[in-house]
Amino acid sequence: MRPIYLSLFALTLTAGQAAAADLYMKYKLFAVGLPIGSGVLSVDFNDTSYSIDASGGTAAFGKLVSDGKGSVNVRGGISKGELEPESFALNVISEDENGSISMQMRKGAVSKVAVNPPQDKMNQRIKVTAAHLKNVLDPLTAAVFPAPNGLSKESCNRSLELFDGKERYNVHLSYKTKRQARTSDGRFKGDVLVCRARYEPVAGHRPKRKTIQQLAKNKSMEVWLAPVGNKPFLVPLRASITAPFGPLVVQAEKYKLSK
Repeated sequence: MRPIYLSLFALTLTAGQAAAADLYMKYKLFAVGLPIGSGVLSVDFNDTSYSIDASGGTAAFGKLVSDGKGSVNVRGGISKGELEPESFALNVISEDENGSISMQMRKGAVSKVAVNPPQDKMNQRIKVTAAHLKNVLDPLTAAVFPAPNGLSKESCNRSLELFDGKERYNVHLSYKTKRQARTSDGRFKGDVLVCRARYEPVAGHRPKRKTIQQLAKNKSMEVWLAPVGNKPFLVPLRASITAPFGPLVVQAEKYKLSK
């Protein structure tokens, strides 16, 4: 899969096993109104820990997106309502690249990273330093938003400091509005927060790359956040961006709470 705009959609286009999950969501990815991918999100919580197991895939869409599939999982602890990732693993197989990333983390700091195959063109990339690997989340953990105040403006207004094993970047969120939404299976129907989203590259990227520059300047990104039952968390119900070729949308179709 080509990397265009995937920094945003890594937050939402994911999949996992439905069995025994506290939350199971199925998504579809649309480009200019055409379905080109699907995935589901599976999350388990208890009082002190969480896990997210995921996979998903896309179909070819011209020269912008190729056939691909991937899996990702994360495990971590919960402390004072905040998610603290401990292990992250990603595997991707596509027409453009095959590879894996694994990370070990503790209290927001990355202690170990393995990238296979190693990144290329390192002389063109902003160097990732030890300071960049502190106080960060992985992209999958970042898809579950701690929200003790529920669907309040404060739950939107935040900045996510992310590291995916290769690149360090921020996603800045701000409140836009609140609206009604529902999934096509009818299992979710209610209010959601609509947040603006802005991508800021920090390190690990190639600053002269056109797609990075376009993404950093793009002001069209939105994420809709829905509650997870009575738990103090929110998850993306929808994410969208207007790309140079047209709108790209991830939309949840199924939403299932087991408890």
